[in-house]
Amino acid sequence: MNFRSIYRLITVLVCLQISACDQINTSSDEETPEIIAQTALERSAKNERRKLTHLLLGTGSVQGVYFPIGGVICRLVNRHKSSHRIRCSLESTGGSIYNLRQLRDDKFDLVFAQSDWQYHAFHGTSTFKEQGPDKALRAVFALEADPLALIVKKGSGITKLDDLTGKVVSFGYSRSLQHRIMNDLLSAKGWGSKNFKEIRPMSDARQLTQLCDDKLSSILFLSSSLDDNLKQIPEGCELEMLTIDDPAIDTLIKEKPYYRKGVLQPGKRFDSKPNIKSFGLGATFVTHESTSPKAIYNIVKEVAENFRDFTSLHPSLATLDKRELPYAGISIPLHPGAERYYKEARLLK
Repeated sequence: MNFRSIYRLITVLVCLQISACDQINTSSDEETPEIIAQTALERSAKNERRKLTHLLLGTGSVQGVYFPIGGVICRLVNRHKSSHRIRCSLESTGGSIYNLRQLRDDKFDLVFAQSDWQYHAFHGTSTFKEQGPDKALRAVFALEADPLALIVKKGSGITKLDDLTGKVVSFGYSRSLQHRIMNDLLSAKGWGSKNFKEIRPMSDARQLTQLCDDKLSSILFLSSSLDDNLKQIPEGCELEMLTIDDPAIDTLIKEKPYYRKGVLQPGKRFDSKPNIKSFGLGATFVTHESTSPKAIYNIVKEVAENFRDFTSLHPSLATLDKRELPYAGISIPLHPGAERYYKEARLLK
């Protein structure tokens, strides 16, 4: 092979090597269509998360009522998050007092609270005296009522509260919630222990036994505890539930606006008409003044405009009236976002 042939061969080999390097460099510098698409999706997902307003709800025990109702609210909100850009999630908690303290410390965006604790947190009274008033607390809407259930034996001849004068009754333990509520009503009515032959403090389970044994003329439960307390009614013991519709209730609500009227559904265990009128405390949904008005507006809108779905998703919501949302048991100012919706929907007077 002469020099010219050798030179040509070397030139060809060098060109082939350069060409191969160019191909390698080209494939490493450029992304394939699949990689480009994947990267775009990742960027879109990140932007999506950035744009969403994320609200965290403080509820209650997993076994209680607040936790599943919080799940119902989040379900309604999240199904339309692509339009209103709000995402809702929830945590189980220790209940009303814990929730209100955590809300004050910005650990939650919205919380459930029993109506009396909402009042005390805002005013810095009772358990919240040491912390002082939380004047930034704002109401979103009222939830289910927990009215008193006043129960007598069928055929007793007792048809109303005034018929218990001079009788032996029980309102539960002296420190029980139902006892405290009844004491407030009796005080508003101008009554006391002197109006009864005897008020016997005792457990819920013992109340039922003594009523069926004719040792008591009436007993008192919270409606939220009825199912648990009435699982084992002695055979042959027939019960009636009485209306508590005394004029003193209006006086009491003016004095202590965390009380509210409500109705009970007696069910199969009672020989009573449906929709028994009563009163008591209730659940409320609250937030802080600084929470986004747009977010609160849309939460209230989702609940109010899907009200039938909302109330059908949990038994305790069955007697809730849409007209009560901005009022029942609410004793603090409404959040501006909630107030805006209620005015638009003509639910606020």
